[in-house]
Amino acid sequence: MTTTIKPGEGVSRYLRLYRVLSQALTERHYRSGRPMPSEPRLMRDYGVSRSTVRRALARLEAEGRIERIRGSGTFARDRGDPAAAPGDLAAVLDGEAGSPGAATRRTIAFQRVATPAFLLAESPAFGATALLIRRVHQVGREPVMLETAHLPQEVGSGLTRQQLGVDGGVLLTVLAAGGHRSASLEREFAALGADPLAANSLGIAVGAPVFSVRTLARDALHRIVAHITCLYRPDRYEAHATIRISRPKP
Repeated sequence: MTTTIKPGEGVSRYLRLYRVLSQALTERHYRSGRPMPSEPRLMRDYGVSRSTVRRALARLEAEGRIERIRGSGTFARDRGDPAAAPGDLAAVLDGEAGSPGAATRRTIAFQRVATPAFLLAESPAFGATALLIRRVHQVGREPVMLETAHLPQEVGSGLTRQQLGVDGGVLLTVLAAGGHRSASLEREFAALGADPLAANSLGIAVGAPVFSVRTLARDALHRIVAHITCLYRPDRYEAHATIRISRPKP
């Protein structure tokens, strides 16, 4: 299998090669116990330097997805191997899996701000000011997601910075524990270019692609509980959905 690594603004060549190899491992193009292509072969197939290849392989090795044996080559690791780390961190970031220390969250903003115009247009009852919460989510020491949330006055008034650390740190769970339970979620997905704030927070270049998930949470009375925008590094997060189709009753 050969995939051309095309130039792309804001995305390093090593990261593009990493994504190609990561996808190949996920789809089992490289079987456990059998050697992967050599460094010279990867250099030739993808038109990259040796340092680029080694950097991409080093990252996969650090994730536990491959094993590099001096004098023998590089081998895919069995996904059933408990020592292998998952490439998709969705469940960990969303608080659905992993040990409590698997994901950490660093709050970089917790302040009252003027409510953005688009939220006032959506719901005039939101209030003239909103509580802005901005957090960087990390796995290990690597930043993987930037979360920006606006909470209405009624919802944010009783929330403290310290409360963000309880219940796994998942914002909607924290709000539910405080009596503001979500009854419905509206979500929009998009691919965007990283602005300077996102680039600095996630350790990527300005303009690099990020996966955007916008969530509008409402309570049982259809009032907005929170507006949350999450920007994910696409090389570290995947979104999965299960759609069930049922036939209408005759």
